[in-house]
Amino acid sequence: MYNRTIFKTFATLFAITSSPLTIADESVKDDKTIVITANRTAQDINDTLAAVEVITRQDIERIQPTSITDLLENIAGLDIVHNGGAGQSSSLFTRGTNSDHTLILIDGVRVGSATSGTKSFSTIPVAQIERIEVVKGPRAALWGSDAIGGVIQIFTRRLAADEMSVELTGGSKQSLGGNFVLGFGSDSLNNTLTISHENSHGFDVLNDSESDKDGYRKLSLAIRGEYQLSDQLVLDWVAQVDQGNNEFDSSYGGNESDFDNNFLNIRYTYHEDDWLTQFRLSRSRDESLTYGRHFDYLQNEFIYIPKENGGVFATTREQINLLGQYSFSDAISITGGIERYDDNVEDSTRFVIDDFDSSFEFGDPDTSFKKQKQTTKSAFISSSFNSQSFLGDVAIRYDDVDFFESNETFNLSVGYRISDNFIISANRAKGFKAPTFNDLYYPDTPFFHGNPDLAAEISYNNELLLKGHWGKQAISIASYQNNVSNLISYDFSQLQSINVDKAQIKGYEIVYQFRQGKLSHKLNASYVDALDKGTNTQLVRRAKEHYGYELVAALGDFSFFSQFNYIGRRKDSGFSDVYLKSHITVSLGASYQATEQLSFKLKVSDYTDAAEPTVANYNAPGQEIFLTVQYRNF
Repeated sequence: MYNRTIFKTFATLFAITSSPLTIADESVKDDKTIVITANRTAQDINDTLAAVEVITRQDIERIQPTSITDLLENIAGLDIVHNGGAGQSSSLFTRGTNSDHTLILIDGVRVGSATSGTKSFSTIPVAQIERIEVVKGPRAALWGSDAIGGVIQIFTRRLAADEMSVELTGGSKQSLGGNFVLGFGSDSLNNTLTISHENSHGFDVLNDSESDKDGYRKLSLAIRGEYQLSDQLVLDWVAQVDQGNNEFDSSYGGNESDFDNNFLNIRYTYHEDDWLTQFRLSRSRDESLTYGRHFDYLQNEFIYIPKENGGVFATTREQINLLGQYSFSDAISITGGIERYDDNVEDSTRFVIDDFDSSFEFGDPDTSFKKQKQTTKSAFISSSFNSQSFLGDVAIRYDDVDFFESNETFNLSVGYRISDNFIISANRAKGFKAPTFNDLYYPDTPFFHGNPDLAAEISYNNELLLKGHWGKQAISIASYQNNVSNLISYDFSQLQSINVDKAQIKGYEIVYQFRQGKLSHKLNASYVDALDKGTNTQLVRRAKEHYGYELVAALGDFSFFSQFNYIGRRKDSGFSDVYLKSHITVSLGASYQATEQLSFKLKVSDYTDAAEPTVANYNAPGQEIFLTVQYRNF
């Protein structure tokens, strides 16, 4: 299998690289790339002392993703596990940390569920993304809880007035989708409207007694706006609604889920000379309703849960944020902020499966969360230094979480400029992760209950980073060790989450980009050794090895890309020796610019049909083909 896969891969690459091609989209650019997420203020990516990768709108157009996870799979240090394909749940492990150790932001605002502690990537429409910044390594001193493994920030679309884009995509598994993006307004008032819809019949994602197709559909509407009140004052806003349905396979709790998420962010920015002040108000809500049928292995029959009796998990989060920055000179700046966010899960209900315990009935007051509201209040201060030879970042933060202990975190980075184009840095950081509502306050059930005595997970991370760019090349090499204590894990004997001893995670990653003549290349490699020090066993669902290669090229009105990924063997279960095979995936894409406004795109995912499941008993999507027609006037 692997010999045939490798032969097909290199045959495809040879066919592309043998053609007289010219660069269409340069992976390594000579101009500056400005990032915000690493230190919460604008900074040249070449001067950051953190490992940062940026996914641009041009990357999104080229990769033609069906979900955000398609964009993240070629980022060194990220390991993505799918319970099926697009529309299904997935887990992200950043540098070997847990799936809820990566903070997800949309336009600077934390999003997701306070019950599970994660954000469902399948509910975020790709059409609404302008770019993504991925910061690897702890950033809790700047962003608070959850940022033990890293931070992923999604920036929403922004078009100029009278710019417009329309796309229609169809493909495998009877998938059909489309999006419409329009910029409108004036010189001082600008808005971008995005509407997107996706629908797929799907495939049978789980090997169980229920043989069916697990499809999905989703509809999204977003508007991003900006009003220039004066030369110094800007008011901007984002409003977004995402709704949909996805089908799945389960041994309990139904097989269908409706989601209804919304997001509102209003920000006021004042910038004059050396001062920058931002004030932000935001509100987000993530809600899922689960119902349908599942196969009851105790009674050996299917059980159906009607929609009106379905289980609801809902988080409403209201946030307020004040941030200020003062630049003493081109070399020294100081940034500080205060934040507060209130999580409310009182609309969450829990249905109970009768075969576990008939004494539990839907709507029983005892089935609600033991605590339903929680407030987090925070303050941080940071400073950056950038001279001709030395660079430095320092940040400290205090977080006070209701019904829980407070936490102090820090980031300390020192860098030395070896030359104009190379920086080497040493980083030390402390992070923390507060337990979720499920961990702490879940109602007593026959199979799980909350543990209010849990302590926060604490991490201490050391990292060495070398990064440089010269001519048409760029490289980043990182080596790190992250020790996580009080790791939260489910205990089958106690039927609750507990704090285990600690995890020790060691790893390295390399990202190398270059242009050679008419081709643009990106190579990455990462190795992660994530151990539970209490049992000296590998943490589950983390593959140790990842290797990737991406090629971009163009021939006149045609452009091409190919993506090659190797994912190593991984352990799937913590209580038995279940291991999943290593595998190779190849994705290919091409586009044709028929006119100045009209283009056609073709994408083949898993070209060799060699991808293995990343979760035991689940099925991989297999080879998929998609065709896109795009019209845009810019």
